[in-house]
Amino acid sequence: MRSVVLIRHTKSDWTSAVADFDRPIREDRKEDATLIAREIARRGFRPDYIAASPARRTLQTAKLICQEWDYKYADVVQDKTLYESTPYEIIQHLRGLDDKIQNAVVICHNPSITYFLNRYGDTYIDNVPTTGAALIRFDKGHWADIGERGKMEWFLRPKDLRKQQQ
Repeated sequence: MRSVVLIRHTKSDWTSAVADFDRPIREDRKEDATLIAREIARRGFRPDYIAASPARRTLQTAKLICQEWDYKYADVVQDKTLYESTPYEIIQHLRGLDDKIQNAVVICHNPSITYFLNRYGDTYIDNVPTTGAALIRFDKGHWADIGERGKMEWFLRPKDLRKQQQ
């Protein structure tokens, strides 16, 4: 069994005139990454591997998540193909993983994540919001063999987690 959690980066800050790649996350939305990371951990998912787009907002999201999971941020693999990626590029990244890895995390962007979930998952998702996350399990023994639809175990949205806290 191969499992991947896909996480969309935290809401970005559009107040400064910077290139898309260099846009940071909004300070007032950092808690979204913490909420998602805590809920994923509460559900028992522990990553063996994390990859992220090298865009600033994606790496900031990864750093916040790593802090919650006690995962070394220096071990996050930055893959430029995950910036402005297609579902095919995400699946190719996953197919290249070492089979010692059981649980992977990919942190990147929309529309890639929504398209990926709808192509490789068994549940239709209209849109993955910022810091949204979904777990897909593939019934395969090797990463190289994934590619057919997997089973979406759960889909998380920060706004739902904030409502639960109230």
